[in-house]
Parts: sequence; structure tokens; C-alpha cells
Amino acid sequence: MAISNGFSGLIFNNKSSTDLGILIKYPFDPVHAVPDIDLTHIKGRSGDFIQDNGSYQNVTETFNCIVERPLNYTQFEWERELVDWLIAPEVNGKRQYQYLQFEIDPEYAYNAIVQTMPQFTSDENCPNLATGQLTFYCEPYLYRVNGINYIDLPENGVVFNSETRVAIPNWHFVANGSFVLNVNDLNYQFDNMNGEFWLNGDTGDTYDAKGTLYNNQTHFPNLLPPELPVGENRISIKAADGVITRAEYMPRWRRLA
Repeated sequence: MAISNGFSGLIFNNKSSTDLGILIKYPFDPVHAVPDIDLTHIKGRSGDFIQDNGSYQNVTETFNCIVERPLNYTQFEWERELVDWLIAPEVNGKRQYQYLQFEIDPEYAYNAIVQTMPQFTSDENCPNLATGQLTFYCEPYLYRVNGINYIDLPENGVVFNSETRVAIPNWHFVANGSFVLNVNDLNYQFDNMNGEFWLNGDTGDTYDAKGTLYNNQTHFPNLLPPELPVGENRISIKAADGVITRAEYMPRWRRLA
């Protein structure tokens, strides 16, 4: 499907909307992140008190779109492909966000999930044509695309966060024995590990491919996983009494949506 001016394809669940003949009207009206703050006014005092909870609310992004259903799909086949494309995948029985990227803006991606399946209105004169809306429920951040895949730890031990928000990476290790991950002079201890496992930056959970948790074998400062503040950061890893076969991280560089 050819992309014309004023329209863009989008990539979700590692698949392009253009594969299904769907194009998003562009420009669209973006919705920006709203901070979780409470304002309290006291009579006799100019200027409200601000209680800042340090978090932001998810945003709902709705896009108008046009559809030119590929001729090799029947309507029923196309509907099934649409559901398969938009349905949230499950990991250990829980639905997961997926990256949502515009082909016209290849540097950043939302982290999104579809709550309500879209409805399309077909053209009465041409059943292969339709219009409708796609709605995504998104985290309040845009993630830089060059930070959403696992990469090796920096060879020189230095990495620079050039975005405006602190990054909270995910981590991936293959190791036998105990080792220490040092991030900005803070030690993150992993004891008696054996095999392949991951550290989730959002939850702080350490788990293997079967979802088994190893949190009782990890010791983190303030019980929190590593963070990469804006600016220069230092990362190193050292085996205490074992062997580290692989050590990777997913930086997840981000800015407010």
C-alpha cells in the first residue's frame, strides 16, 4: 500500500498497519502527559500549595484512519488479522504493553496497549474501502527507538543519557555464581545465580524464562533497581565467584509524551 502525503503507517506488535491497508491521518492531535499534582488554595495566601506525587498519568491517543483492504483478504480474514495485530500479548498470564511507532517519526515510540477494538465504516460503493479510528492507551513517555532493544554494556563503562528524564533500564544476564553490577557507584548484588535471567526495571523483579522469581537472591540499594539519570553514567560488572557469559541492558531512554 502506497503512503501519500498526510498519511502515515504505524508499527505495533512488530507489524505495520500498511500490511492491513491501514493508514493514519497526519498530522493528528496529540494528547500530552498530565502530572499527578494536587493544588491547595488557602485564603489569605497568594499562590496555591503544590503536592507533587512525582508521577504522570497515561494518555489516550486516538487516530483517524483510512482502510484499503488488500484484495487477497476476504473481510472475515482481514478482521481476524486485525484482532491478532492489536490484541495485547500475554506473558505469564498478564497482558503487556507493546511499542507503537509511526513510520513518519522513526526516532521515538509510545508504549501502548489497545483496550477497545476499533470499528470501521465501510464505503457503500466500494466494500474494500473504510474509515475509522484506532485508540491506544499509552504510557506517559516516548521512548527513543535506539534504546528499546538489548545491547551490550558499554566497553568503556560510560554511557550518556541525553534525554530529559531518568532512564530505568531492563537487564539480561547469563551467569553461573555470584556477581555485582555497579551503576554510578551503587552495587547491585546477585547471589548464586545459574543460567539465563532478566531484571525488570519497572518492577525490580529478577526472573528466568519460566517466570520463576529470584528476588531472594538479589540485594539492591534501597530495594530499587538501577537508574540512569540525565547526563553521564558509569556501568560495570564483576563476577565474585562465578562466570558471566552475557550481560546486556535495554536503556529505555525516554522523554515525556
